[in-house]
Parts: sequence; structure tokens; C-alpha cells
Amino acid sequence: MKVHTYDSVPEIKEIAPGLFHTSIPQPFYAPNNIYVIVTDEPAVIDTGYIQNLGLLQQALKKIGLSLKKLRHIIYTHDHIDHISAAMTLRQYTDAKMYGMAGMAAAVGNFTDSILIYQRGMNRLVYKAHRDAESRRIELVKSEKGWGAFLKSVKQGAKVNPIIHIDVELVEGDVIEIGGKEIGFIHTPGHNRWHMTPYILGEGIYFTGDLVLENISSVYADIDGDLSLYRKSLERLSRLPIKRLLPSHGREPESPQRAIKLLLKTLAILERGVARRLKEKDHDLSELVLASMGEKVKGSDYYNTALAIIHSMIMKLVSQGQAEILEIDPPYERYRWTGPAPDISDAGQKDEQTVKSQIVPEKNRRKKTKPHTEPGITQRRGDARKKVKKQLKNKNKT
Repeated sequence: MKVHTYDSVPEIKEIAPGLFHTSIPQPFYAPNNIYVIVTDEPAVIDTGYIQNLGLLQQALKKIGLSLKKLRHIIYTHDHIDHISAAMTLRQYTDAKMYGMAGMAAAVGNFTDSILIYQRGMNRLVYKAHRDAESRRIELVKSEKGWGAFLKSVKQGAKVNPIIHIDVELVEGDVIEIGGKEIGFIHTPGHNRWHMTPYILGEGIYFTGDLVLENISSVYADIDGDLSLYRKSLERLSRLPIKRLLPSHGREPESPQRAIKLLLKTLAILERGVARRLKEKDHDLSELVLASMGEKVKGSDYYNTALAIIHSMIMKLVSQGQAEILEIDPPYERYRWTGPAPDISDAGQKDEQTVKSQIVPEKNRRKKTKPHTEPGITQRRGDARKKVKKQLKNKNKT
């Protein structure tokens, strides 16, 4: 394994009594939040990306710990930025490793599983882009991160691609860590093996990639399920969560509000995809940019966006509301096959919503009559006519 040197050491801060947080960079997405439970049996939630394991070691040293001193390592799921460091951790620690039951056996050789994952991401690029140059640009960006990982692990003498989980967990299990009880719930959707550890009696939930500032990736062709993702979010929204600690991004001020916002965003995106397909045929890239904005193009979030919208399309296809048009395989477009939209209402509600957001209805310039009580205007009009008639008769005399 290549020896890495680092320009700086990540900060590690106490965010609750006996609970520390550090942020470790990685090449695929936002830095990983690693949580350290400090008791006489130190534990961590996830260990991050393999090539940056040294950064975690340096951060742990700041609070008098090290990889060797760890006793428990809990994995939320098997994605590369969460668990790949486990491929070499056995060289540095005797800590027990915990994960969802069945995960290790399903993954098998982790390097091979990453190649499968990479091909799945590449398939989305081919489905989304007919133009060869557009495909090439996206594939080169995708290959950069995967290539560095594969090159590194192949050169590493201390790397074991078979990740062994010591304790395979199922929902309802509780383990004791230095006086703290850690429970687990199965929260699939982002990944089939995704679980959410939590500290009993404290309302602290480590939600992995389930609740992020953006919608999490859902690769329907690989290991994700949009319906399960929604169900897991809905389940979390009903739990007594006091603190929600995600694997990427900031801790939300209000856990329930953050979850509800994700659910609302999902619903808006799904309605938008359906509405656009009702209007005309689209390909995946067109739907992503129309749904999430042009700024997504070229960003690190683009592949995630492709996966999310593709999952929504596949949901519509499974419901018989859309079909795949094989234009120039593997490039494809999508057509609405569900109920025809109500032409009289089509788009009008959306337009009214947009208008109301720009200029509230009551503030638009519009000629209006002053408010009067019923009958007042009529009585005043009759009185004026009577006065005019009296003046006219007077002039005649």
C-alpha cells in the first residue's frame, strides 16, 4: 500500500459527552463524517476511504486514541467511502467489526464488487448520452476516482479484498460499548445493507447516507431501491430523534424537518419527471437537467443525480406509466404511457404556483373597485339620480 503524507490533520471535536466528530476527505463525494464514541472501549462509526486511513489515525491521536486502541468498528453500509479502509485495518487493530448480516457474504471480494459498481455507474452514462464526446467526458471523470482506488489496492501488500465482519447484526440487536448501549435498525433504500446505529436513551442516530443535505444516491440497477428509501425516511420521521448525525455534510438543526424536506423534495422531483414525460419524450440527461438545474451538469453530484432520476423513471416503468425507447442502445429515451393529462388543468396549477412565488396575487397591479357593503352602492346611485331629477325640475320652473 502506498505511504501517504498529509499537509494537514483533520480537526476532531467533542459534539456530545464522550462523542467526537472528525471529517475525512475522499475522492467521490463530500468528506466522510466519522464519529468516535470514547469510553473504556472506544468505537467508531465507519472508517472512511482506504487511502485516507492515515488521516483518521492522525485525528484519533489528537484525543489520545489510535487505530490500535479501538475496540469496536461499526459500518453503516458497504460503499467504498465508508468501508474500504476495512481492507487494511486488520493490520492496525484488533477491533471487532460490525455490519448488517449477509453484507460481507454478498459483497465477497470487495475489489470485484467495486468493478461491478463502476460498470453500473458507467451504464447510466451510456443510457443518458447519445453523443460520444459527452459520454467520454463523463466516463473520464468517473474513471478517475475508481482508477486511483484500484491502482492503490493492487499495489498494497497489506490489503485484503475480503472484508470479514466479526459480528453480523440484525435489526433489534443491542451491543454494549463501555456502558453505552448501541441499537440498530435496518434502513435500506440507498443501499440494501444500510443500517442506522443509535445510542439508546440519548436519541442520537447515526444515519449514514440516508439523510443528507441533498437526496442520497439510489442506484436501482445496483443496490438501491427508491421505494425502500422513501419508507426508511418515513420510518425515521416517526422516531424520537434528538440528534441526527449524517455521514456527509452538516448536522441538521431539526432532524424531523430535515427528513420531511427530503421526502417533500422526492415527491416534487417524481411529479416533475412524470409531468415532463407527459409533455414529450425525454432522455435521462434531459430529465436530470430539467429537474435539478443546469448547475448539476459538470458537478460531482451529476452521477448521483443520474441515479436518482433513473430510479424514478424505473418506478414509472414498473407501474406501467412509462416505457423505454431503445433509440441507439445503450442510449435510450422515455415515453409516458400512463393516463393522459387533463388538458384543461395541465400546467396551470404549476404556473399559478410560480407566479404566486414571484409576485403574490394581492400585490399584482390590478384595477379593483373599493369594498362596499352589499346594497350601499345601489342606494347611493338612486340618491344621486333623485337629486339630479329635482334640480332638473327646478330649472324648468
